[in-house]
Amino acid sequence: MRSLPVLIVLLALLTSAAFGQGWVGQQLVNRPNRDTGDFQPTVATDRTGRPWVVWGTNCGDSMLLWARWLGSGWEPQHGVSRDAPGIAGRVRPDLAFGEEDTAWLVWCNAYENNTHDIAACYWDGSQWTPEQLVNLFDSTDLDFAPRVACGGGQVWCVWFGGPTDMSPYSVYASRWSDYLGAWEPEMQVSPADGNHHWWCDVTVDTFGTPHVVWSTYQSNTVFYSYFDGQQWVAPIPVNDTAQILATYPRIVTDGTGTMHLSFTGAGVGAVHSDIFYSRNDGSGWIPCQMVTRDGLYNEMYSEIAADRPDNVWVTWDRQGEGSEQYRVYAAHFDGQLWSTEVRLDNDSSDYDDTPVVCLDSLGCPWVVWNTNPYSALNFDVVYNRFVGAGITEAQPGSAVYDARLRCATLQSGPGLSASVSLSDGAQVRLALYDETGRCKAVLVDGHMPKGAYTVRCRESLAPGAYLCRLEAEGQSEVSKVILLGH
Repeated sequence: MRSLPVLIVLLALLTSAAFGQGWVGQQLVNRPNRDTGDFQPTVATDRTGRPWVVWGTNCGDSMLLWARWLGSGWEPQHGVSRDAPGIAGRVRPDLAFGEEDTAWLVWCNAYENNTHDIAACYWDGSQWTPEQLVNLFDSTDLDFAPRVACGGGQVWCVWFGGPTDMSPYSVYASRWSDYLGAWEPEMQVSPADGNHHWWCDVTVDTFGTPHVVWSTYQSNTVFYSYFDGQQWVAPIPVNDTAQILATYPRIVTDGTGTMHLSFTGAGVGAVHSDIFYSRNDGSGWIPCQMVTRDGLYNEMYSEIAADRPDNVWVTWDRQGEGSEQYRVYAAHFDGQLWSTEVRLDNDSSDYDDTPVVCLDSLGCPWVVWNTNPYSALNFDVVYNRFVGAGITEAQPGSAVYDARLRCATLQSGPGLSASVSLSDGAQVRLALYDETGRCKAVLVDGHMPKGAYTVRCRESLAPGAYLCRLEAEGQSEVSKVILLGH
């Protein structure tokens, strides 16, 4: 039988993803163009861990462009949809992956009459479907800044809006209905109390329950609510306004169901704003922690990604750092402490803004943002990514490995991982089963390019005997693995 082009060695990974080779450096995503703007990118990873990027543009006949990572670079950019009469721009896209690896894309349609609506489409495996409105048409004249999330077979979109700029904004939500093939009627999430509720975000847990956060302008409070199947529960404040004034929250759920939250905040009496963090494992929000530490500049517009409680990444803009006015930074949380912040951009002459972060299948962050020279009008979309501990990519001329699945004796608990080396790209599935044949964890399920990787198991496994099954190139091998207690 032909041997598989894979070498698998199971081991206990005792260090966090923060320790490793580090950031590879800023590089381009889009095809550069000197006289156009490519801006406001968003990024998400599909089931195989491959990043997809979508961004706005004023180039060509589409106002949204997208590209996927091919393993060694980005594929040529494509348009999402054609321009339509009356639309002046498509802005603030957001992207999430749902069931069967369906990519869901939402954005704001800005019309020539200065009104806004929320639109959406999804990737059907070969193309983006025609766009549909998410909000009720003309229910409000200004609907803005949509966010989308998937989980438990559900797709939810949230946004904020109001009849005019001067009227109080409210936070709205809508759910996609497979039965209708359309978005359900919008629901108001925030209370109708005359306050200005805006800058919202949503995450969806494995049960399909949406969890929404937003900030209130008058009180500088971040509120949290969720849909219990019948109604939105009464808003719960996250920050103590006697200590921290907050805005612009972002929320994500990791593989354990723990929710993680970041926001821009300022201590009462502080001169500058900082980035803060909280989490909720079902027992309530912990006291807010400060992520940034310098206290000299305005830290703004954080984004957050997490796949487990000890692998949380936050990115943000730093404004006012000397003559370098807009810089991109990141920090990692290992479950106990935040790492020292690291600068991700590498051109001091550029305006760098709106960083967005996601994690690949190895738990490593990919960050995208838009950048342009201060003296120019054009914007480009760039990225930086972190290569974690034990993760390397094969170089040309590297050795071809035999494919053998080797047994190992492991410690149970967090940190179980598999080291995978591919002499060629292949469709790979690596899964752990208990002795009754029930699948307990899937480490890899999808195409992996040539290279060497460390794939982390995100499930918590009890001590005992497991069968590890490797499938690649139409063949499979099974080996027994013993997980020991601490």
